[in-house]
Amino acid sequence: MRFLAALLLLTSTLTGSSDPNSVVEGWKTSPVYVDPTQSSLVPAEEAAELVERIQDHRPAIRIAVVPTEALDDGRRDKQMSAKAFVETAAYKHRSDGIYLVVFGDRMTWGSAVGVNDSIGPILSDELAKHSRSDAVGTLNGVLDQLNVPEAPSRLPVWLLVFLIVVAVLLAGGVGFWWWQSRRQQDEVSTTEDVVPEQPGTLEEQRALAREDVARFGAELDAADLPLERVAKASDVAADVQAAKAAYATAGRVLDGGAGQEQLQGVRATVGYGRWRLACARARIAGEPLPAWRGLGDTARARHPSGG
Repeated sequence: MRFLAALLLLTSTLTGSSDPNSVVEGWKTSPVYVDPTQSSLVPAEEAAELVERIQDHRPAIRIAVVPTEALDDGRRDKQMSAKAFVETAAYKHRSDGIYLVVFGDRMTWGSAVGVNDSIGPILSDELAKHSRSDAVGTLNGVLDQLNVPEAPSRLPVWLLVFLIVVAVLLAGGVGFWWWQSRRQQDEVSTTEDVVPEQPGTLEEQRALAREDVARFGAELDAADLPLERVAKASDVAADVQAAKAAYATAGRVLDGGAGQEQLQGVRATVGYGRWRLACARARIAGEPLPAWRGLGDTARARHPSGG
């Protein structure tokens, strides 16, 4: 009864930014809650990996990342403020388990409710290994010491983009081969072949590719997307990240001295990046997403003046 009365007292004294109601509401749908203002500390991709790691664990583990203002409850001792916040959140969540709350880059606090895990010493050990700005490293270190299995490995974004580009090129190659076969069968030979415009040398093609990649980089810099909207919407953030990954991948291929086939991949990669950037703009404006035109962007990359 004394513990219950103490928690009720804590609940009644926490107000405003120090009220954990938003955290408790977030825990109803996900074991990891990241305040929208803290996405730079724990990005969406890292938060998703933490979710995969703890969502089925027993005892239950709940993680929250909140701004440092959550410690502003009037107490001079901010450790007591952190303790009050976590215990109040646990009481309102009404579930036994391990609770970990990151207060910006200032403090991380953990409590075990109804379970025997020694979260205090474990958290102290991990905080000594990581900087306060490395919240993801600290949280994963705690989970390691709690013997929580790591999340299944996922393909890096750049590799996923590369695989998509390869699939598009393979599909285009098969289609082109089929079209050429039918053309040779049905077309009467003429005295003059129509040859698509191509740069004269491999170096000229590389120069055009570098120019297109640089232009795409400038488009990314000038996109002027609202950062708050990007941070709050995971779909917009994924589009922006994919566009940046495409730009980085194209640049790496060019730096490696790309040959003819690699240059085609660079053009397709840049086209894919432009499409994802256009998707981000459309989502923010509430407009229909543009259609993915695949190798059509490759054709435009060969003629940059065409828009």
